[in-house]
Amino acid sequence: TVLVIFLVVVVFFVILNIANAGKINRGMKIGNISVGGLDNEKTQEKLASAVQQFLNQDFYLNYKQLKWKVNLKNLGIEIDVPKTINLALERGHQKNFLINSWWQMVSLFGYNSTPLWQLNEEKMELFLRNNLFLIHQPAKDATLVFNKEKNEFIVTPSKPGIIINKKELENNLSRTMKTSKITDIKLSLINNYPEVLESETEIAHQKAETLIKNAPIKLFAEEEKDKKEIDIINQEGILNLIEFKPVPEKNKSNNKILGAELDAQKIENYLISISPLINHEPIDAQLAIKDGRVITFALSQDGIKLDLENNIDILNNGISNKEKEITLKVIRIKPKITTESIDNLGITALLSRGISNFSGSSASRIHNIKIGAAKFNGVLLRPEEKFSFNTILGDIGPEQGYEPGLVIKKDKMVAEYGGGLCQVSTTTFRAAILAGLEITQRYPHAFPVKYYNPQGFDATIYPPSPDLRFINNTPANILIQTKVSGYELIFEFYGTEDERRVEIDGPYQYDIKEDGSMKAKFTQKVYDKNNNLIINKTFYSVYKSPSLFPEEKNPLQ
Repeated sequence: TVLVIFLVVVVFFVILNIANAGKINRGMKIGNISVGGLDNEKTQEKLASAVQQFLNQDFYLNYKQLKWKVNLKNLGIEIDVPKTINLALERGHQKNFLINSWWQMVSLFGYNSTPLWQLNEEKMELFLRNNLFLIHQPAKDATLVFNKEKNEFIVTPSKPGIIINKKELENNLSRTMKTSKITDIKLSLINNYPEVLESETEIAHQKAETLIKNAPIKLFAEEEKDKKEIDIINQEGILNLIEFKPVPEKNKSNNKILGAELDAQKIENYLISISPLINHEPIDAQLAIKDGRVITFALSQDGIKLDLENNIDILNNGISNKEKEITLKVIRIKPKITTESIDNLGITALLSRGISNFSGSSASRIHNIKIGAAKFNGVLLRPEEKFSFNTILGDIGPEQGYEPGLVIKKDKMVAEYGGGLCQVSTTTFRAAILAGLEITQRYPHAFPVKYYNPQGFDATIYPPSPDLRFINNTPANILIQTKVSGYELIFEFYGTEDERRVEIDGPYQYDIKEDGSMKAKFTQKVYDKNNNLIINKTFYSVYKSPSLFPEEKNPLQ
């Protein structure tokens, strides 16, 4: 009987282990949310929205007759959903059969796992200062301010304060996270005393005086043959870089005095503000086609970028050591196409020309097409180099000059920056196909778009995915040149003619329905100079009905 019972128990747990494989243990909860039997992806979907709802649920902080409506997010509570899910998956999915069986049995009885969370204390303090200032009034340390009229530092007095008992508040928040139940919290107050008194500002005073007496300081940027003056830091400029804050007193670490130090973050912000005076992008050697040959008509130029990381220490040390002139380091950026290498590129012929028509586009769509196309003008692909449209395109937003336009996203037409960039990817795709390049990634649009006639010869992109990718399978470099002529976008691929032959069969449209949905296909065949077939690939497109994508009859994609 004992043996039978033992075997039944073992078989039960073996089956339970198999049933829970790759999933959270059946019966388990996270923050009172049932997730048993779900895999990582489904748990993520279920937990993510529930966590946001939990963090945004309102409750009140009470003090006597006063009350403030808050939520956990306001108070700096952050939940790490992925780590929470990974922890839940680990329980019952280890190498030890007995430990796994224990966790899976406990889970069957509704084990509730507390989400992994942390408190952002800076965010909580900022919220309390901005919203509960009637009762939360931290002490003020004595510090120094500079009086411009008198040209001297003045000591501002310290002041005791009364603040919310944050330790008690944090304990209440911890209980809330453990129970996953939102309740009002009663606050209590405690005295708060300054760390720095007026008598403890003298050392900082002397240090600050020494620093500003060194003004003005001339800043230079490294040049190949000479130095270029870029800015002068005056007395006010040095003051803006000084941070006054409490520091441990020398030989009395349990006591704090006022410190005056050059602040790394303030220095970095200053360097960023002057970087436009130094930074400039590299300029490629320009190419022009004449009598079937590529020639240069402009010299290349190195780019320069301020070396922020190293210059923080350089500026800090220079000011501290009373240097009157400081030379900042720069990073030199080589152009993709240099004047010296231009004759060795082997670019001698036009390989292909991709064309698309954007007639009828809105002004913002045309604007985005021109900006996007310019990104690809002058791009050089070396033999066997992999081309990624999204990588070259880079960020899409107002900082890059794009305007809002309609794009296809999750079965809807929505306004986003860069609407119209699929005109650029489609034209790139057509040029790559006609050049006989190897396409490794291409996606059609969700529904037929008039700008991409004939249908079936388009390529949609949406960073980071989907992307348009291909390989330069020619024996030499390929140079991409782009231009806009009227309402036509043109991509030209220049390289070396290797006597390949490209045949395009199609595109053909079929299964055309009354609602506008259809299918399309075309075949790319590429033969080498010996007439060997090296590429034979058919590209299929399945287009849904345009009526399924509300917002605008002609999408800007």
